[in-house]
Amino acid sequence: MRDKNIILFLIYQFIFGLYPIIPIMSLFFLAKNLSFGDIGILFAVFSLTGFLFEIPTGYIGDKYGRKYSVMLGLVILAITAYIWTLLNSVFVFAIFAGVWMLGLAFISGSFEGYIYDYLKSKNKEDIYDKLLSKSGTILYAAGAIGSIIGAYLFSFNINFPYYLLSILFVLCLLITSLMDNDVSIPEGEGQEQLKVFSGMSYIYKHKNILWLTLFVSLLFGFFSYFRASVDKPYILSLGIFDVKWLGVFVAISLLIQSAFISQFEKIKLHLKEPGTILFYWALSSIPLLIMSIGYGYIALIAMLAYYMTESFQETLLNSYSQKHIPSKIRATTLSSMKVYINIGGAVLGLAAGYMFDSLSIRVGLFIAFVYTLLVLLLSYTYKKLKNISFV
Repeated sequence: MRDKNIILFLIYQFIFGLYPIIPIMSLFFLAKNLSFGDIGILFAVFSLTGFLFEIPTGYIGDKYGRKYSVMLGLVILAITAYIWTLLNSVFVFAIFAGVWMLGLAFISGSFEGYIYDYLKSKNKEDIYDKLLSKSGTILYAAGAIGSIIGAYLFSFNINFPYYLLSILFVLCLLITSLMDNDVSIPEGEGQEQLKVFSGMSYIYKHKNILWLTLFVSLLFGFFSYFRASVDKPYILSLGIFDVKWLGVFVAISLLIQSAFISQFEKIKLHLKEPGTILFYWALSSIPLLIMSIGYGYIALIAMLAYYMTESFQETLLNSYSQKHIPSKIRATTLSSMKVYINIGGAVLGLAAGYMFDSLSIRVGLFIAFVYTLLVLLLSYTYKKLKNISFV
């Protein structure tokens, strides 16, 4: 943890994690006169373009360097964050939603692959779970600070949080430039040939990774849409506080996430991988039921529990999958796994957007809860039929 690259990575996580648009994203879209259905369309674009860009950008990261892939992504995000403030129509928003996802796709998979291979070159891959816990703790603690700042800036001007975000991306770019270049692939690895679709092929060949990826994508797709659109209006509908305190609430929720994800290594050691996966499902399901029928602080606490899904899913996927993926196709495969999440998010986001336009939020949340039960039933039936085991 005292290594220069690891320290720079953790600093990067803090600055990137400030992400001041977290508490105001849906409010920003609504202020631009978009409806929940429009937001659903944007979310579908986010997810579909993420699907299109994840695989080629992962390939580029593996072939030409993961560090430079991350830097290119940050350049795209810094420019797009500023342009975002100039937009007004849902059509143009949709175009730049695709550009935004291109920037994120260059970072996705590449940074995780870079860090894991760097640790492996130092014979320190055994601390990867610990680093995931620490970086997640920093990321969400930073998000708490950024949420307060973002909501405060939003109260003056709806564009201010995006101006700040653009500056933060530039700072992340400078930090990444100071990190070492990619390490060489150790001798004896690289049996898999690097091609554009090497990651997809590798996932299909390894049913454990395929099953877990599909299970997570079917659950996380709805959460992604909910967090980007309906969650803030739902929170305000509880009547506990007004929009002035929304940033503080989001900050508190992120601090709780920070404390929660810091225990990931211990949770995994105690529950083992099968129990950890079921624990993820419980976080993705039970809070939805409570939010659909609860009121006041009970519903708010359920919301806090549901937010834990965000930090847990990515850490779970990274922790489980990295040790099963060859170094040569690491970024490509990690990006390919996220393709499934983006596809699930596109379909579920579009459906949920129109569902919430035609039904009340509470009815929609109950339907989402029933959906998670079906995901559990069908996924574990398929797991049993295919004799998939994580032991």
